[in-house]
Amino acid sequence: MGGTDKTSWLEGLEHDDAAGGASDGLYTESLDGGWTAKTAAGLSEDKTILSKGAQMDDRTQIAIGRSLEDDEAAAMDDPVTGWLVVVKGPGQGRSATIGAGLNTIGRSEEERISLPFGDMQISANDHLRIIYDDISRSFMVVPGTGKNVSRIDGQIIAMPMPLANYATIQLTKNTVVRFTAFCTESFDWADVAADADTGKA
Repeated sequence: MGGTDKTSWLEGLEHDDAAGGASDGLYTESLDGGWTAKTAAGLSEDKTILSKGAQMDDRTQIAIGRSLEDDEAAAMDDPVTGWLVVVKGPGQGRSATIGAGLNTIGRSEEERISLPFGDMQISANDHLRIIYDDISRSFMVVPGTGKNVSRIDGQIIAMPMPLANYATIQLTKNTVVRFTAFCTESFDWADVAADADTGKA
């Protein structure tokens, strides 16, 4: 097609002169300044810059004891409220932390309580749920959407049930975990915030 090659502008925009005007009589596509500027700078260099001190991730914050409007310090990055310890099955002796609010259990590393130890009978996502309520300072176990049945102290988990300290949960025929509470009636993370307000150590 000689000097009228209509695709020539794709090759690095080499036909644009320094002033952004005509290009030696060859055909060029009309481009707006924004595209030319980004191309010259390199699209890979176009980055979003956050100001110093800005929130760097978009994870949901957990408010303990008080709302964020009351005190931003009341928000903690997923504080530990308890643990599940594998007492039988793959991963025996390993533990997983339980956070405040709703915790889903599964094999996937994306789950809040991840048990990636090789028991394929544990659903990848939402096998079971554990809830910690900082108002009542109590735990509850709730059925997930997994297909395999779980039991607490031998009883099928078919509806929300209280979760007592040191309870045994049979997740599958292969894996059994024991629950240990860190937050109890005598301690919650809200107490730490309250102590800070009163100046206690």
